[in-house]
Formats: sequence, structure tokens, C-alpha cells
Amino acid sequence: MAVMMGHVRGLFFVDFPFIARPPSAILKIMYAVTGFGHQAVIVFFVLSGYFIGTSVSEQIAARRWSWRTYLINRLTRLQLVLIPALLLGALWDQFGMRLPQAASFYFGGLYKYYPPSVALRSTVPVFLGNLFFLQSVTAPVFGSNGPLWSLSYEFWYYILFPAVMLAAASWVDYRGRFVYLALAFLLLWFVGPQIAIYFLIWLLGALIGRLRPAHWPISSSAVGLASFMASFPFLLALAWVRIHSEISETRGDLMIGICFALWIFSLIQGRRADVAPRYAKTSRTFAAFSYTLYLTHFPLLLLFRGLLDPAGNWQPDVQHLLYGVALALAMLSFAYLVAQFTEARTAVVRNRVMQWTAPAVNKDAKKEVAE
Repeated sequence: MAVMMGHVRGLFFVDFPFIARPPSAILKIMYAVTGFGHQAVIVFFVLSGYFIGTSVSEQIAARRWSWRTYLINRLTRLQLVLIPALLLGALWDQFGMRLPQAASFYFGGLYKYYPPSVALRSTVPVFLGNLFFLQSVTAPVFGSNGPLWSLSYEFWYYILFPAVMLAAASWVDYRGRFVYLALAFLLLWFVGPQIAIYFLIWLLGALIGRLRPAHWPISSSAVGLASFMASFPFLLALAWVRIHSEISETRGDLMIGICFALWIFSLIQGRRADVAPRYAKTSRTFAAFSYTLYLTHFPLLLLFRGLLDPAGNWQPDVQHLLYGVALALAMLSFAYLVAQFTEARTAVVRNRVMQWTAPAVNKDAKKEVAE
């Protein structure tokens, strides 16, 4: 949602220095909170490392690791949304490129988000590159869908982390450990230095997952207060990155990743029962289509931008702010609808793929026994 709202503001509204009237405090806050889309992705990297990394570590430690099960779980989760998102993005971009008034958006560069034109990136090779998670590695993002950049990071982290953990697992023989270590180095070389450096941020979440909650003899309210206090370094890091725009993006992202990981560690000290049921239900509802929202919103937003007055961006007056809210709600509704046919069916598709691949595995196993 942070990424989507940032794109609504960036595509449709003037930048902060070009606001016609002296901005109110509320307007300043609105521009501030909608400017952390990139940092939200960094937060997601930490969360991904925490959840996926913890699961992988526990399975390897218990000697229950299965590449087949793991890859089916990860690929069904990713591809079930990615394939429709790529096709929908291609559809919206093709419509947009046929709008005379939107030619500058699709055939020029949209300076805030990408330098090359959408048209140059709307090709079959680029589509296939994104389908196989090669964007930011050997291919650009497909069409106008800039948020796809982070998906390749995630996928290669999903492969890198088990390789590193298996290389360190005592129950794997020396030859296997060497192979996994070589695979990890090969993957780091293949993905390049940028993705490799951001793997450190992902690993922060995995590290927190390895640190078990401490059983301190203190009340739940005290744990809640400690968690609240632990949020301040993260909030200060966000503010510091915004104020010090001259700092390199990588350094700022590393700082935000560290501070957020510390906050996560403080949060897991609490009990699940301490979470309010209404908050938990609301969180689950939005989380259930968040991945779909992330992958589907930008091409449709850009199409709306081309359909509306392309002469200039809006001033943030009441009328246009309401327009912005309507656009955000439209993106949420669209993503929710798409998610009912994609993200919501992940478990069903995963189970079917497990069933389809199981006979072949059993057949091979029987053949090995017979031999």
C-alpha cells in the first residue's frame, strides 16, 4: 500500500516544491508518508528474510529439507500472481501506447520511475526475462511495471539462502557442502553486486528468526512498551534518510534494514494473544492481496494518467486529493478482485502441483529400489 500510494501521488500530483500555496501541516505529512515506497520494499526484504529464512532454517536443522517441496511452494506463490500481472501490464501498456495524448509517457522516459521508454521494454524477450526473474540481472523490468525490480531480488534470495544453509549443515556430506557453497558463490556472481549487497538486508530478517524470544519475567505491558520504544530508531532512520538526500541509497537502505530488524526482534518478544483480534483480522485481509496489489497497480495507474489530462500534474487541493483517494481505492479494489483468482488460490494450486509431481517421484524411487 505504501508503494501504491506513493505512485498515486508521484504520477498525478505536483512535487512538493511546486505546490502553489504554502502547504499546511497536514499536506506536509501527506507528502512525507507517501514518499517511503522504496523504503517499504526494504522493510519487506527484512520480513521476507524473517518468515522464509526461519522456515528454511528449521527444516534444514530438522533434516526435513526437500528442494522439490520448497520450490513448488515458492514458485506457485510467485508465479500465480506474476503471470497474470505481466499479461495485464502488457494489456494496459498496449492501450496506453495507442493514446495520442499519452505518447510522452510510453515512448519517452517517465523521469521519476524509469529512463528508457515503455515501448522499448514491451518485447517478448523482456517478458520472458521477467517471467524467469531475470529483471535487474540480464533484462529490464517489463513495460511500465517498475515494481517488478524487487521480485528478482526475492527469487534469487530464495535460492541463495538454502544453498548457504545447506553448505553449513553438518548432516550434509563434504562433497555436497562444497557443491552448495560453490552454487552460492556462483549465484552471487550471476546476480551482480547490487542484488548481492541487498542480500545482507534479507539476511537480517533470517538472523532475527534464528534468535528465539527471550523468556523475561516481565509483564505483557512492559514488553509492549519496549516494542514501542524500539520503533523509534526505525522512525528516526526514515526521517534521517529523507532529510539527508545526499546519502547513497544503499547506505540508507542498510540502515533502515538494521533498525527495522531490531524492531521486529522486539515485537516477537510479545505473545500472539497480545494482538487485538480486530487488528489481526484487518491485517490478514489486506495481507491476503498485498502481493497482487504490488504487482498489478502501476501499469493501470499509468493508463489512468494517460487517459486523464496529461498536460500537467494536479495541485493538492481538496478536489484533487479526493480524486487521489478514489484512484487508490480503485487500485485496492482491482487488486482484491484479481487476487480472488490468483493469490487466494495459492494453496489449491500448490496442492495440485504437489499431486502432479508426486507420481513421477514415486516412480523414480521404485526404480532405484528395483535396481
